[in-house]
Amino acid sequence: MAATANSQIISSTTENSFVKALAESSTLKSIPTEFTFPNDYTCSNPNSLPTVDFSLLISPDPDQRSKTLHELAGACEQWGFFVLVNHGIPESVLKGAISASLEYFDLPAEEKRRYEAKSPSDPIKSGSGSVINTNNHRIHLWRDYVKSYVHPQFHCPHQPTNLRDTVYEFSEKSRKVARTLLQGIGENLGLEKGYIDEALKLDTCFQLYAANYYPPCPQPDQAIGIPPHTDHGLLTFLIHNGVAGLQIQHNGEWFDTNSPPNSILVNTGDHLEQREIQECETQSCGEY
Repeated sequence: MAATANSQIISSTTENSFVKALAESSTLKSIPTEFTFPNDYTCSNPNSLPTVDFSLLISPDPDQRSKTLHELAGACEQWGFFVLVNHGIPESVLKGAISASLEYFDLPAEEKRRYEAKSPSDPIKSGSGSVINTNNHRIHLWRDYVKSYVHPQFHCPHQPTNLRDTVYEFSEKSRKVARTLLQGIGENLGLEKGYIDEALKLDTCFQLYAANYYPPCPQPDQAIGIPPHTDHGLLTFLIHNGVAGLQIQHNGEWFDTNSPPNSILVNTGDHLEQREIQECETQSCGEY
């Protein structure tokens, strides 16, 4: 009888696309087979993950700024990741964004189901997601997510009530930081001031807010939240609630990441890397 009840809960939860309910089921002892994604990545401690001090990047002292531009160049060229500190976004804004996002995942399934993706162009999406493995089998991911476009038009779920204002403030402040970083990257490429803004049309480009919730898993070595991937777009800003789980690959080796409180982990995306290659070719820049 318990096994039957467990099967019914698993089937219902999988169909409803939210892993949180499945993870909180009192009858769950092991993950359903459709979530099986063995992962045995052996990771190292990322002691060498570069850090960029944003306050020095905008410093009026030319020597400090020049040194920081050099560090930014090295971080982008050698890692594609860096820890951004002293970025000027208040800690209360970062914590508020995380707290409001967690409140969203606590909403009833009926409320979250309003935003289940029906097409790739939906401005707000919510669910759990899946991937196709090398054997052409669909694997469900052990996470719930909510995503919304916040620029050039702002979209956000209506509940919880504090989510909209919090996400708006975070997206506004993070966009300003991103544009300053892109300006520095452009300088390192030898581009004229404002070139990246114009070439990439930053005033009208898309900005996406995304929150991921990874529930406790009874078999964490047999499931995965998000499989190995690269990020689309220009820059990804990553913050977490103190439980770090991101791993990155560098020179064929996997590293755990554990950015310090009130910092932002920045990832240079595919679009930016491709644009850098194109500009080096067209502008005859040196390697970045």
